[in-house]
Amino acid sequence: MKPLRLGLLIDSEQKLRQLSALVMQTGQRVEYSAILPPSGDSAIAGVDLAALGRAAKLDAWLVDITHSDTEHSGDAEALSALMASAEIPVLLSDSSELNGDETARLQWCNRLRARLQRLMGEVNLISRVAADSVWVLAASTGGPHAVREFLQALPAGLGIGFLYAQHIDHGHCATLLTMLGKNSAYKAVVAEQGAVIEPDTVTVLDPAQRVEILVNSTLVVFAEPWGGRYQPSIDQLLANLASVKKHQSGVIVFSGMGVDGAASCRFIKQQRGQVWVQEPSGCVVDSMPQAALATNCVDFSGTPAQLARHLVHYMNQTNSMKGALSS
Repeated sequence: MKPLRLGLLIDSEQKLRQLSALVMQTGQRVEYSAILPPSGDSAIAGVDLAALGRAAKLDAWLVDITHSDTEHSGDAEALSALMASAEIPVLLSDSSELNGDETARLQWCNRLRARLQRLMGEVNLISRVAADSVWVLAASTGGPHAVREFLQALPAGLGIGFLYAQHIDHGHCATLLTMLGKNSAYKAVVAEQGAVIEPDTVTVLDPAQRVEILVNSTLVVFAEPWGGRYQPSIDQLLANLASVKKHQSGVIVFSGMGVDGAASCRFIKQQRGQVWVQEPSGCVVDSMPQAALATNCVDFSGTPAQLARHLVHYMNQTNSMKGALSS
């Protein structure tokens, strides 16, 4: 994923240094910067963000200009007009906490870092289409071959974006991508910062990096491992998915050892999502499907090919109901 090309509008040299360093720490690039005096609303009003953004080929603006409500009441209005003129996203920052103690400064930096991470997804959504429905393919031992068989039997055009959570060593992700891409209508990609979950794709999660799904179907990737026993943690992923996608979520539990995912199947079901499993008799190891079945939340069970056919039928029914309600 390409880094964001940011433009910075700041009101002091010190802020410019601090924000530029923070932007680079998050893996983004500063393509343009300007220092505007905080007391000169005429200077702010004279800036043409749209023209500057086009000239510098920017993805977004980061603006941090302090104004005083008593002395420069026009600055707030000028700043609002400035932001309204932009053709690309504008992230408004308030660095007043930089003057506080070390704890306050650290908290501010963490919040801005998180906002920049989310901004990547917002920018990517401008040029990409997000999947309406997001389903997790959950697996462990014996899972890759079952998941590949499922994807090979599945036609494109269902409007689903898949997230593939496979208990696997970090170094085997490239092998998974190659295997999944063979004879399948679904493009296999690795989870990246700000990536959009697109229809007809299967996004492989790296066990070494925790991932969060946002409500707009974009991803935040953290430079830290998943917590708990399993890598990646299917339970954590499903709880997150249920909270943001609700009835547009689903999970299919394939062959695997352990009980990861079973607890959060209940969250998916509570939000009216779908919980399916591979038929245990056909699994290399049936612990994960059996654990999911024990929750009494499973809507359908079958072979990988049967799961694919049933998903086509389910999505056709769902899309027909949407069409009837909208007409």
